[in-house]
Amino acid sequence: MKNCLIIFSLFLVIVACDPCDDCDSISFEPTVSFVFINQDSINALDDSLAVFAFNDSSLNANKDSLLALRDSLDKVNVAISNGGDFTSEKSDLEQWISSRQVDSTFYATLNKDADSLSAIFNTTKTTISSGLLLVDQIEILGASNLLTYTDSATAWSIPLAFDGSFTQYEITIAGKTETVELAYDNIQEIDEQRNVLIRAENIQVVSTTFDSFDNCEENCIDGEASFTFYF
Repeated sequence: MKNCLIIFSLFLVIVACDPCDDCDSISFEPTVSFVFINQDSINALDDSLAVFAFNDSSLNANKDSLLALRDSLDKVNVAISNGGDFTSEKSDLEQWISSRQVDSTFYATLNKDADSLSAIFNTTKTTISSGLLLVDQIEILGASNLLTYTDSATAWSIPLAFDGSFTQYEITIAGKTETVELAYDNIQEIDEQRNVLIRAENIQVVSTTFDSFDNCEENCIDGEASFTFYF
């Protein structure tokens, strides 16, 4: 019995001193999140919304001017009816009012359906700003890994190569291909089930052909790091 206790104690010491003898390595890749935003479309929508706003402002200003001119004309007519000599002033006011009426018709025509169109454009802008779009495919260079998609999404979970310190991608959206390269440090962790996890930290974009991007500022580890690319 004593010998059994000694053997059992030695077994516990060996296990405690070498916790990874029975650890299982996890081979799946760490991931990051990509968001793609069509900034060109947002800019075009902003330009259209700015035109609507300018036309609406001009129409309102013209209406205010018309009210003021008509008020002045009423006063001149009263003065004339009281024997005042304001014929010239009346003629000028009538010409200005006629001109403002033409302008009002012009701006009203330009502003036709502006409210409904502005609502549509703002909704579209919100959708684009969320990143919702369809990515044709993402190719992980050097890994012969081609990801294709059939549904739109606002964020895309992208694998990192766990056996290197950088990963290069070719991303095709609406038939146009852009490139992204990420650099990072690989680390190992042991989870509660004593599995060895391959993790990535200090993840950063080191090069890209996208117009601009938001690099990771905090939580730059796999599963939490997110990058937004604008095109």
